[in-house]
Amino acid sequence: MLGIGIDIGATNTKLAVLDKAGRCFREERFHTGQSAGPAVFLGRLGGILKAFKSAYGKKLVSVGVGIAGDVDPEKGLLRFSPNLGWKRMEVSAPIKRMTGLRCFVENDANMAAWGAYVLELGRGPGNVLAITLGTGIGAGLILDGGLYHGATGSAGEAGHIKIVSGGRQCNCGGCGCLEAYCGSYALLREAKVRIPDIAAFVNKYSVPNREKLNTVCLTKAADSGNKTAANIWAEMGDSLGRGLADMLLLLNPDYVVLTGGVSRAARHFMPALRKVFRVQQLKTPFRTVKIKVSKNADLGVYGAALFGLEKAGK
Repeated sequence: MLGIGIDIGATNTKLAVLDKAGRCFREERFHTGQSAGPAVFLGRLGGILKAFKSAYGKKLVSVGVGIAGDVDPEKGLLRFSPNLGWKRMEVSAPIKRMTGLRCFVENDANMAAWGAYVLELGRGPGNVLAITLGTGIGAGLILDGGLYHGATGSAGEAGHIKIVSGGRQCNCGGCGCLEAYCGSYALLREAKVRIPDIAAFVNKYSVPNREKLNTVCLTKAADSGNKTAANIWAEMGDSLGRGLADMLLLLNPDYVVLTGGVSRAARHFMPALRKVFRVQQLKTPFRTVKIKVSKNADLGVYGAALFGLEKAGK
């Protein structure tokens, strides 16, 4: 039996077909194009889902969806996504109509947490905190071996923890959020302020055929010894460390798993993060926690497919 996983992020949407053992049979991805609105997005998604149904037929039993934002998992509804700019969006109902399959909808970080717990940690540790580092910042919680939702399904909105009173503007409309210091849009905003000649910077450090300012470009610059890029990453690590320190004191997890595109620059921000941990007054949670940077760039979509299969009882 196979399950479809869908990971809807502010920049890209990924789809995969997996079996319960985590073997991937097919993958697709496309630019989310959030500015066109949910209806256009669902139309594009439907085309890929139709192709999946045609290819795998009755082997498909479920769809698991992770989407960036505040999700009502019981109703399959996206209540609000700051980075997508969508509100009150039905997610499970249209996907059920498209596929005829049971559909389970969660916050994208929850699905990354489930992927980390099942695929990378083998369901071993009972308490796992997964942090998604992408356009925005999210968190998924596995507590005592189960996905933790909180009272309204909103648990894990770590990106909107306030780390600086009256600080930088966040896409949610607030100020001083962790995301406003560690999300990719925040890092690039800082780069545009601090780098005098962006065109020359991009020309020097961008990846061929991707000539634009992005976190890959910023990472490559830091690799090459560019001090401005290195400082931006170090400051990001300090901010992430302060946010994570509060979460560790509250949750005391066995593992923290970092995933998402920004996590690929871990070599540049982890020293500053660990420095924050070293100066904490209550030492035990910081000495015992294990921090893992995931090598699986598709942890969210894999986790969504596996979660859907498990919820469907397959």
